[in-house]
Amino acid sequence: MFLRPITTTNPFPNNWQEKLVFGAFFAGAILCLGFSWVFHTVYCHSVTVSKIFSRLDYSGIAMLIMGSFVPPLYYGFYCSRVLQIAYMSLICSLGVTCIIVSLWSKFNRPKYRMLRTGLFLTFGCSGVVPSIHFTVAYGVSLAHRQAAVGWMALMGVLYIAGAVMYATRVPERFFPGKCDIWFQSHQIFHVLVVAAALVHLYGICQMAYYRFDHGAVCEKGAL
Repeated sequence: MFLRPITTTNPFPNNWQEKLVFGAFFAGAILCLGFSWVFHTVYCHSVTVSKIFSRLDYSGIAMLIMGSFVPPLYYGFYCSRVLQIAYMSLICSLGVTCIIVSLWSKFNRPKYRMLRTGLFLTFGCSGVVPSIHFTVAYGVSLAHRQAAVGWMALMGVLYIAGAVMYATRVPERFFPGKCDIWFQSHQIFHVLVVAAALVHLYGICQMAYYRFDHGAVCEKGAL
């Protein structure tokens, strides 16, 4: 258990641990969107430059997923340091594995498009395990109040929808030549990623508000 003063007035992280938790999410989002922006800016420079920044683009996705896991695990398993460490260690291991695979030169070939999508979807959906763990053990009510599972579920739906559209090339596969400038699947994918990140940020803010209200006090039966 982490000891900290109870506060209901401060809406922001009030110690280094909580700042680090929010920082992990922002770092993942900034690196992911930053690498994506750089890749889309320079990929037409040359084949070599395109391949290098394409790999960084994919590794940025893994960084975003990894950073996004930190706040829910921290606040969700606030009262169980063992589970915090166990799940965070597992997520970090999976994240590092995804980054290593992303930096593999053969990974960005067109024939591995579905494999790339499946890898990141599997990594992202691994968050279902701690969510189910918490919900089954302590009930939907506490999971909603302490871990904001509703907002996390919406975030997951947005990410998955974007990934599926990216992998299946919807809608341009149904309207050849009609989506070359607007409403191309890759554009929609990026819009959904940003929307999901905003939903995720709102969700972790709700987790933080709950913990600010309760301080170091853990409800009976809470993790």
